[in-house]
Amino acid sequence: MERIPFETYAYGKLMLTGEYAVMHGARALALPTRYGQQLKATPLPNCNILIWQARDADGQVWLEVTFEGKELIPHESTTEAEILKNLLKKAQELNPVFKYTGFQVETRLEFSRHWGLGSSSTLVALIANWAQCDAFELFFSTLSGSGYDVAVSLHGKPLLYKLDQPKPDIQLLQYSMPDEDSLRFLYLGKKQSSQAELSRTASVQVDPVLINEVDAISLELSRVNNSADFDYLLQQHEVLISRLIGLPTIKQLLFKEYPLLIKSLGAWGGDFALVRIATESDIRYFKNKRYELILPAGEMILH
Repeated sequence: MERIPFETYAYGKLMLTGEYAVMHGARALALPTRYGQQLKATPLPNCNILIWQARDADGQVWLEVTFEGKELIPHESTTEAEILKNLLKKAQELNPVFKYTGFQVETRLEFSRHWGLGSSSTLVALIANWAQCDAFELFFSTLSGSGYDVAVSLHGKPLLYKLDQPKPDIQLLQYSMPDEDSLRFLYLGKKQSSQAELSRTASVQVDPVLINEVDAISLELSRVNNSADFDYLLQQHEVLISRLIGLPTIKQLLFKEYPLLIKSLGAWGGDFALVRIATESDIRYFKNKRYELILPAGEMILH
């Protein structure tokens, strides 16, 4: 593969249904965000190094590492450098003509690293695009999880996702949430590690009936067109996942008196929650509890 300049883009994600249950065969309904991550690879003349620079949403460099030679020996070894090294070497294993040395690479996040919108999954998609290899093979051989976030990163469309063999089952959708103008994404301020959460719940006793019920909700939710059904299904989903993982819902834990929809998104206990807002007093309710970042759904979700 000739060393030529390369640019690519991957979309951030939010999982609306199927958290935890997707690992046990339930479909997940997931949405792309307006925020993603970019990659730009610039060839370097006559050298056998890779210079990697990762910038956050403010343009600040949060990772800078230089790798030497085909074995990608980092000048400074960190956890992030090792993850990056593993991804790149696996990508070359999947496509042996891919060359990663002799480049300066810059990535740029469009969302805060603390938001949980897919800094890892977008990176996998970016590297797979650059290496011209299968993104799911790259993901499953290097990281853990369902891979739904990689699917969203690649397609940038709402989708239903189901773990299957030999490849995940992905159904792209024309979908928007009913009465979206009254929906908000509430930032809870506690980024959760998906990897850690999967490890914590790996030994949970799974009720196949519950998994089937979550699967049915994902399917039904992808078809509803009114907010009453939408909110009801998500509230039922919260009850099921609470039973599955043995944790109280975010509403029980923090917002017991709030009368409208509150739905955890992704790993429970952090990142974002989806909330239904009826009046300005509902916004004040959350701000009085010191939750300041409340994004309209139209500003978060890609259409």
